Amino acid sequence: MVRRLLIIAVVAVVLVCGGGVALGGLLWQRLALSTVGKVDFVNPLAVPPLAPSRVDERGRRVFDLTARAGRHDFGAGPVETWGFNGDYLGPTLRAERGEQVVVNVRNELGEPTSVHWHGMHLPATMDGGPHQPIAPGGTWSPTWRVDQPAATLWYHPHPHGRTESHVYRGLAGVFLVTDEDSAALPLPAEYGVDDVPVIVQDKRFSGGRLDDRPSFGGVGILGDTVVVNGTLGPYLDVTTERVRLRLLNASTGRSYDFGFADGREFALVGTDGGLLERPHPTTGIMLSPGERAEIVVTMRPGERVVLRSNPPDLKGGLMKRFSGGDDTLDILELRAADRL
Repeated sequence: MVRRLLIIAVVAVVLVCGGGVALGGLLWQRLALSTVGKVDFVNPLAVPPLAPSRVDERGRRVFDLTARAGRHDFGAGPVETWGFNGDYLGPTLRAERGEQVVVNVRNELGEPTSVHWHGMHLPATMDGGPHQPIAPGGTWSPTWRVDQPAATLWYHPHPHGRTESHVYRGLAGVFLVTDEDSAALPLPAEYGVDDVPVIVQDKRFSGGRLDDRPSFGGVGILGDTVVVNGTLGPYLDVTTERVRLRLLNASTGRSYDFGFADGREFALVGTDGGLLERPHPTTGIMLSPGERAEIVVTMRPGERVVLRSNPPDLKGGLMKRFSGGDDTLDILELRAADRL
């Protein structure tokens, strides 16, 4: 990443000085990042566990989350990270429409944080925004009735001026809302088997630590290494003819245009607001930070295919290259069993 910043600086000087057009053009081309064919998919995809819950004496479903510091190995040795109930990321919360839920959030970090329920319909007093910080050593217990259609949501901190830093260090997780209508549909629905969360993030590393310095161009942190559910070079063993991937862009500055390396068609079945009225066949879906999409992919016995991000259409002219608009990134390999 340091090299890319130096290249950016050199390009800027060349352009300002009005000379060295050929050199500037060469350096400009090198700013585009491509990991096509460069990712060794050697690590099984980690799947966040379903969060345990209990029903209290008032009939409310109760979850417990603890934000704490830890260490996580992304592939080159452990680095300092944060997580909920673990070293990195958090468990998947799942609740049924109509349930009253309580989430006891304890902060064991050295600074205030919060937890925002991204995409959830709930009272402002339970939202977990910047106006509701949890002090170190403190606990916050929001409660609300889940009253919206089935959807893939997520949770993350939202402290004033520190949201990006907290999410980048690892404080994030998926929140699944289910309902009777979705349960009756012929969609893959066995969590961790044919219904899998895919939390996509980009990271930078420097000196044996996560590098959270803002990137050039004001987009925020733009990493050159992609991890899925905290896994570097991930593959997913597929045992069914169809697999449902719940894509979450949990990067803090990068947008992705997801598709498959072989250009195959897949079914888009859900977006931020929940399931679509009917499946939409497509070959690509663009997600900016915080957005989700549910896709269903059909596999053939024994095949392998790579989920890839093609250069997203960011508009923005000159600056889009500094925002990752020309980057092509291999994300996850699907490996179908010989018999599905």
